[in-house]
Amino acid sequence: MTFFGNITRTGFIAVLALALVCLYAPAEAKDGSAGKKATSTAVKKSKPKQKKKAPKKSKKKTAKKKEAKSDSTIVRIKADDPKAFTKAILLDKQGVDYEVVGNKGKSSPKIKPQKKKDSGYFDFSNMLVPITHEALVGSPYGIRDHRLHRGVDVNVIKEEPIVAALPGKVIVSKYNTGGYGHYVLLEHENGVQTLYGHLSERLVKVGDYVYPGDVVGLAGNTGKSSAAHLHFEIRYGEVNIDPTTIVDFPNWTLKKGVEKFSMKKATIEHRKIQNKLSKYNYYVVKKGDSQGDVANWFNISIESLCRINNLKPGAPLKAGQKLHGSKN
Repeated sequence: MTFFGNITRTGFIAVLALALVCLYAPAEAKDGSAGKKATSTAVKKSKPKQKKKAPKKSKKKTAKKKEAKSDSTIVRIKADDPKAFTKAILLDKQGVDYEVVGNKGKSSPKIKPQKKKDSGYFDFSNMLVPITHEALVGSPYGIRDHRLHRGVDVNVIKEEPIVAALPGKVIVSKYNTGGYGHYVLLEHENGVQTLYGHLSERLVKVGDYVYPGDVVGLAGNTGKSSAAHLHFEIRYGEVNIDPTTIVDFPNWTLKKGVEKFSMKKATIEHRKIQNKLSKYNYYVVKKGDSQGDVANWFNISIESLCRINNLKPGAPLKAGQKLHGSKN
């Protein structure tokens, strides 16, 4: 009985062990197959591989790029550009950022003589209006008060900047008691001269070389003047040129055709006005007239009267003597 009992116990343990093996084996198999299915499903459902994103650029590089972009929007104007001042004003009106670069040459260029092939014409297309805003002409070029008004009087505000109209050299910068007050006279490459009178202050000296837009002085009321204004002249030798034939002052622009301005035409107009002036430009001295009386009649200074008529200041005048108010 003991042996049989032992076998029975052993067999029971073996059967139990076998049952346990059978019980867990299918579960593991199932788990394995399920794992495979899950894996295959996961592979199928997985999203397609995306392209690797480029690494973000550093803030420093981005900042540099922005700086470069902003720099590219700034218009650079060369300091020695004859039209630098005009360009700057136009860009400012358009709201465009600009920067003046480079330095003007320290040495003054030599005045170039007018070329023979161009002697009949002048190019005023690079000329600037000597004031920095639109303005009306208060007194035109022509005969005024029995004498020739050789330029135009432009309405300005006292102390506002007066600028060079063309590149050139300062040949006169002084105070004139004869009427101009503080004035500056420039000589330009083509032989043309421009004059800026009644200034409150001169900001250039003789020998200076100026470019268009350089400030030559401040507007004022010096000399023979009743209110602040700019007296502006354009000359070529003995020929006076009416500035309004080149500049449209109310609109602050140049007139059409100034790139080929005819000196022959300007000379003809000058001679016409001189012939007309000869009918008005004299005064016959009456008994008791003084130099001051005659000067007031011409609306000029005593100094100018004496210079024009070769008189000694303070010298008595003779009745019947014919005096002129300006040189023809």
